[in-house]
Amino acid sequence: MLTHDDIARVLALYEVGELRSSRPASHGAINETAFVETTVGRFVMRRNRRHIGLQSIRLRHRLLEWLRQRGFPAPRVLPARNGETVVIINDRVYELSVFIIGDEFNPTRPRQLSDVGRVLASYHRAVSDFPDPPPPPPSRYLPSGLSSLTERLITRDLLGDLTVILHWYERRIAELRRQLSDEAYAALPHLLIHGDMHRDNLIFRGDAVAALIDYDQICIDARLVDVVDALVDMAIGPPPPNWSMWGVYRAPLDLERVRLLLRAYNAIMPLSRNEAQALPAMLETVWLQGNLRRALSTPDAEPDYHLELLGQGQWLSKWMDENRAHILAAAMVY
Repeated sequence: MLTHDDIARVLALYEVGELRSSRPASHGAINETAFVETTVGRFVMRRNRRHIGLQSIRLRHRLLEWLRQRGFPAPRVLPARNGETVVIINDRVYELSVFIIGDEFNPTRPRQLSDVGRVLASYHRAVSDFPDPPPPPPSRYLPSGLSSLTERLITRDLLGDLTVILHWYERRIAELRRQLSDEAYAALPHLLIHGDMHRDNLIFRGDAVAALIDYDQICIDARLVDVVDALVDMAIGPPPPNWSMWGVYRAPLDLERVRLLLRAYNAIMPLSRNEAQALPAMLETVWLQGNLRRALSTPDAEPDYHLELLGQGQWLSKWMDENRAHILAAAMVY
């Protein structure tokens, strides 16, 4: 955790006045972050994890400047007295940005979803010609990637408690691979995605997005990845009766909220027909992937827990079968 002395030592390298107070940020698992108030104003200080190289940090800062020059609501990283946007003390890399005033995502305000769609499309438009992007990592939501997860669970399931449900997963994954092959995924529009589109990374004022923050997961991938992440996290309604609280996801999608987000997105950066057709399979891939990974990460849990956990994936797949036409209709641009 950033201490008072750490913060004071870093602030001495900036023209931002003297430290008055600080408190740890409530979000952010990758880096240590603190909210700082000085005699000049309010700021956010980050100490980057040691494994994050300077090249990645400078790429993120270059992107933030690129976005701000295009009028996009991205955080402003401040230069230190030497003009650099990072300072290094005892081999640790620090940065300082302006604090952005606003509120958290409010699921009772559906108009916020429209602005999420608008801002996400605006981000994708702004980065469409971003120069010198990094090389692409493995694709994030390939249906074919699910097979390795089921294989690991089958190998670990020595008593066969999960045999029936894992065989169902294998059949479902085969169907998803027919719907969205590796070749079809590779042909989707790719760009520098945000990579972490969820409610904690959006700051609102009323129904409008004041800022999109936290660019630690930027990478080259299908732009549909960002759309899917936003839908899965924010375009959801209340959980249905008997919804499993042991599963990874809060609830299935709410179709009206899906329409709000996609309509606003399509008004700026229309999804292609291939993207619209890939959307249901990619959504389902996310749901199955999340529950399979949770099962793998809890090896000591009782079989009943894993059965209910994996059962959420089954339930969501059934929901997609029943609502695929509605998802396609919401995604299509006519």
